[in-house]
Amino acid sequence: MLYTTRMKTTYDRLELLDTFLHISEARSLSKAARLMGTTQPTVSRRLVELESMLGSKLVNRTTSTFSLTDEGQTLLIEARELGERWAGLSDRLKGRQSRPEGTLRVIGPAGYGASFLTDALTGLMASHPRLRVELVLAEGYADLAASGAECCVFVGQVPDQDIVCRTLGTMERVLVATPELLARIGPVTLARLPRLPFVGLDAHVVGTVQLVRRDGSARMVTLNTPFRTASLPASYRAILNGAGVGSAAPWMCRDDLAEGRLVRVLPQWSLAPVGIHVALLPGRHRPARVTAFIDAIREHLLKQDGFVPAQR
Repeated sequence: MLYTTRMKTTYDRLELLDTFLHISEARSLSKAARLMGTTQPTVSRRLVELESMLGSKLVNRTTSTFSLTDEGQTLLIEARELGERWAGLSDRLKGRQSRPEGTLRVIGPAGYGASFLTDALTGLMASHPRLRVELVLAEGYADLAASGAECCVFVGQVPDQDIVCRTLGTMERVLVATPELLARIGPVTLARLPRLPFVGLDAHVVGTVQLVRRDGSARMVTLNTPFRTASLPASYRAILNGAGVGSAAPWMCRDDLAEGRLVRVLPQWSLAPVGIHVALLPGRHRPARVTAFIDAIREHLLKQDGFVPAQR
């Protein structure tokens, strides 16, 4: 009899967590009830029971607003992971490889997110119909634990934090400018570069940067950046608008170079390649969707001009 009681308690708690997940995603008790095929009073009772069991208020709600409390946000991260591990337990016990499914939450840079990062995610969804995707665009590394995301694609230096980081490879960065700007400022030489207007990109192309020559030699140059931004798309737009000489990945400027809107300057030199990484939370079970995503983004990067893959 004791064994039966324990099994029922475990099942009830999982049911409460599943209800909480539906409430969090639907942002409404009535919508959550419709998704679950039950009634709003039932969903409300389960929420009250879960709050009583945990001794914490999880949801702030009025007739017009809905939000999770800090405790609710913490529980949401844990409940997602627990629900997914439980859902895949049968396959793992039987030795079957689980398929990408559930909700994949990714943070990625805006420039990449508007192009091949989105292509990789939508392609993954087409191959796995039970997969859902939430993509948030943000420059730089984002705190995974606070955001509830499962992975973060970022460019640049690996932060000195307790994360698992997989380096996908490096991206070349060439120097470009509009023909109109070059007609106005004159020839671009290495000696003149510090005095010429340069479009800055925070954390990547500001201050003193390293230029690398094709023969492998390097040179440090201090840039003059009258226009600077943290956004890759905005910096590239500024280059196209003639705000200054700038840096761009070959995949980004290929068409503009071919059609004459941009000209490559100092063609023997380029900025030092920048690393592309995927950050993951340490010590966590990683669903099949995360592994599949890493493989998909690596495959798409291999198709991009200027990308050099890391040794696997």
